[in-house]
Amino acid sequence: MKSPTFLPLGCMAAITLASAAASAQKAPEVIETLVIYGTQVEQWKLARQSITNTQTDFGAGARLDPAELLLAIPGVQVDSRTNYAQDTRISLRGFGARSAFGVRGIDLLVDGIPMSTPDGQGQLSSVMLDAVTAAQVLRGPLASLYGNGAGGVIAVQTAVPQQSQLAVASVGGDQGLKRYQVQGDFRRENFAVRGQFADTRVDGDRPHSAAEREQAAVQLFYTTSNNLDVRIKHEQSDDPLLEDPLGLTPEQWRTDPWQKNPLAETYNTRKSVKHQQTSISLREQQGATRWQTAVWQGERDITQYLGFIGDGISGSGGVVDLARDFAGASATVTHSTQLLSVPIELSLGAEAAKMEDRRRGYVNNLGVAGDLRRDELGEASGRDIYTLIQLNPLQPLTLYTGARRSWLDIDVDDYFIVPGNPDDSGMRDYREHSYALGGNYQFANHWEIFASTGRGYETPTLTEMAYKTGATGLNTQLEAAINHQHQWGLQYQQQDQLQFSITHFIIDTDNEIVVDQSIGGRTSFRNAAETEREGVELFARVALNELWKLQASAQSMHADYSAGQWSGKQLPGVAREQYQLGVEWLPLRNDLLQVNLIAQQRSRIFTADNNQIAAPGFYTLDFSVQGEYEIQSWGLDWWLKLANLRDENHVGSVVVNQSNGRAFEPALGRNFSGGVKIAHRF
Repeated sequence: MKSPTFLPLGCMAAITLASAAASAQKAPEVIETLVIYGTQVEQWKLARQSITNTQTDFGAGARLDPAELLLAIPGVQVDSRTNYAQDTRISLRGFGARSAFGVRGIDLLVDGIPMSTPDGQGQLSSVMLDAVTAAQVLRGPLASLYGNGAGGVIAVQTAVPQQSQLAVASVGGDQGLKRYQVQGDFRRENFAVRGQFADTRVDGDRPHSAAEREQAAVQLFYTTSNNLDVRIKHEQSDDPLLEDPLGLTPEQWRTDPWQKNPLAETYNTRKSVKHQQTSISLREQQGATRWQTAVWQGERDITQYLGFIGDGISGSGGVVDLARDFAGASATVTHSTQLLSVPIELSLGAEAAKMEDRRRGYVNNLGVAGDLRRDELGEASGRDIYTLIQLNPLQPLTLYTGARRSWLDIDVDDYFIVPGNPDDSGMRDYREHSYALGGNYQFANHWEIFASTGRGYETPTLTEMAYKTGATGLNTQLEAAINHQHQWGLQYQQQDQLQFSITHFIIDTDNEIVVDQSIGGRTSFRNAAETEREGVELFARVALNELWKLQASAQSMHADYSAGQWSGKQLPGVAREQYQLGVEWLPLRNDLLQVNLIAQQRSRIFTADNNQIAAPGFYTLDFSVQGEYEIQSWGLDWWLKLANLRDENHVGSVVVNQSNGRAFEPALGRNFSGGVKIAHRF
């Protein structure tokens, strides 16, 4: 039964929607299609199936956390760990909630270039978010056409520089936050270039949680005389020190959420990361036949000291040393024609990607790497072909169907074979397919109904296959999770006035990949029998007048095991209810001063399959003011933010099925931050 504590914000959202429909006058332009530059073609008009946040929706912030880009998008659950050694966990309709680190079960794209590897793991921590101008989220059956991520697609985009400028920015705040950033843009006719550098230092709120990060990126944009768009990008990130304060038990959290975990000091738990990636995208979008292609290559080196010694001869050590090389290429061709006088678009594409993980593990001798305990080479290579057909038999009706076929090969060679530790080499091939079909029908003025259904898949990652519970060797028994998704809904969208949608979805999954055991940094996985997800999502964005803008979302989802040992239990790591409401006020009727209030409410989250322990639900308020001022060739942007205004003591994230009980990762209490940016245009 719904807790009464969720009623005030839910009622407020309902009242907001009713009043908005009556008095809406002006709203920001909303991108209606999921534009995937360089990977899929933007002619895949999955209109009204995605939701986009632009810069005006991001709100004030240091741009260190992707949560700032995804405010009020229904279906999205962002768990901020306030721990830079463990990336922010992002889940869509429950997919990705099991991730012990990084982002899982969701396809991540930056300017169309995948930030996800062929086996489905990804992260956004290395991406400079300062220049991002839009973040798009696609959920439901159509997302299965984009690859090995059943949960959905998150695509962030940067814009081509429109003028030459030099900008410097500084951010400061509680927890010893210091961030300095420089950005230079150059534009001349059809050529543009952008360069960025940022340096970040954080002392942390808990003991042993300091972080250091340096990032740099260069982008080149060029449009040829025959309208061929070219993008070249190189980015790199160096995190020399990311301390890990580790989680707390529920009892420790209730006593003092800011206390230290003694194991963090004993084993000096920390991580260092070096990441670099280069990509080239070409796109020709003129005429009846269009095409686009992209290639990318990169390296990612990680050294991580875990909170245990790891000296067992058949273990993997307490120190992780990982060197990853990855590369890929994609191409898509789209042709527009007519079939029996019916407009039709046919898109065909292919993608190939590969990653190699050279992984070593060492004994953690109180923060110093000791004897070797793991030495292996893991490879994952994927090959995909996909197609989408879209036709318009009637002016208000759009029908589409698509399919994707994937070949994923995983191969691990073990080089640490000693008495007591047998050969753990192994391989596993996955051959999967996905499909989707659906349609949109516009009726009356600005109203539309939509429906879609499809089949998707999610293979285990190389990391998820690394361990078995109670045994050694590659976990080749893990099967791909197969899901059948259905969704339908109603949407109202009037340009520059109001956007509103309500969506109902049902997801049935066989062989759901879930955490079996997580202890001492070693997480093993298994296939659950079946799971079911069913929910309703509401979304609204409206400008009531020149002074007020509102954005609201609500989600109610039942995500439960439907068979097996835990039948009837709620999936751990997944909130059943979530509400968000953002209010923007422009007291001067311009951008000189903007006042924002953001409220978020979330229900409890279970930490394990048995549902015996849960992180309590919470309600937070964030208040911010910001402004923009321009005089001649100079521009000044500033912002101030007071987060968690009520100083709510809550758990930001949980470690799913953590066997040692330290599953709670505290969120920040009341904290203050601010930033200023000065730009000179020439």
